[in-house]
Amino acid sequence: MTQIISDNELISELKERFEKNEKLFREQLELMTQLKSVNQKLVVSEELKSNFLSNIRNEINNPVASILELSKNILEGNMSAEVIKKFAALIYSETFSLDFQLRNIFASAEIEAGEASVSTVSVNVSSLLENALFSFKHQIEKKSINLYVTSSIQNDQTFYSDPEKLHLIISNLLANAIQYSEVGGSVEVKFEIENGELFFSILDYGRGISDSEREIIFDRFRQIEEGSTKTYGGHGLGLCITKALLDLIDGEIMLESEKNKGSIFSICVKEAESSQSEQDIFSSDGNDFLFTDNVNVTF
Repeated sequence: MTQIISDNELISELKERFEKNEKLFREQLELMTQLKSVNQKLVVSEELKSNFLSNIRNEINNPVASILELSKNILEGNMSAEVIKKFAALIYSETFSLDFQLRNIFASAEIEAGEASVSTVSVNVSSLLENALFSFKHQIEKKSINLYVTSSIQNDQTFYSDPEKLHLIISNLLANAIQYSEVGGSVEVKFEIENGELFFSILDYGRGISDSEREIIFDRFRQIEEGSTKTYGGHGLGLCITKALLDLIDGEIMLESEKNKGSIFSICVKEAESSQSEQDIFSSDGNDFLFTDNVNVTF
């Protein structure tokens, strides 16, 4: 039996179908727009990763090539003791740079894989900072930087935390301040322990960081300057890793900066709770561990 519908019913039915089709079209169009946006982000991400890996390769290959060439010259040439000493200093500088970069790369890989664990012991903070500063002595002297250190921490004062991560955090902030300081410039370091928290700040009078650059500096795959002609070297991992490590040890990082007037990076780390076994282990510099059982430990 054929159903007869009125013109108004027909128009209403057609209108309803049209609206459904229009809604479906809008949804498909929105989905296509989202897919296009995701695809563009993936392309950009792959480009960033490709540039990052290329940068990492250069930052590793260049020191290795320098070390090999310098070592070869020492082995093949009849050099005076003075020249050998200069070459040895260059080899040390390149090796230090390579080792520092590799430690950051390994830390980044552990964090990315979710395998970065926290090992809490009693840390001699003064000794750890002194060791970090000493390791950058050759870079400080090379740029004739005036270093000022202010501290209210006693020489034997300890703090429960992860010494290896603290050492890498402080080293990255030191490296950053030295790198962006002008020759003959100044770097000011302050640190103290108060109410179960470790405060560390480092001030440089270098290029500074604009508001638009603040998010970039903590991004693993991005740098303020890109390409082979960039003013400053490095792979750009330092601040990203510093922030990630601070998250692991219950810390945070703050930045105060003005373009062309310098920067202040400050960190605050809460003291971890310690077990009896952790109380029996001290770390003097972030790498060496001393056990107190039947041993007279002094700092």
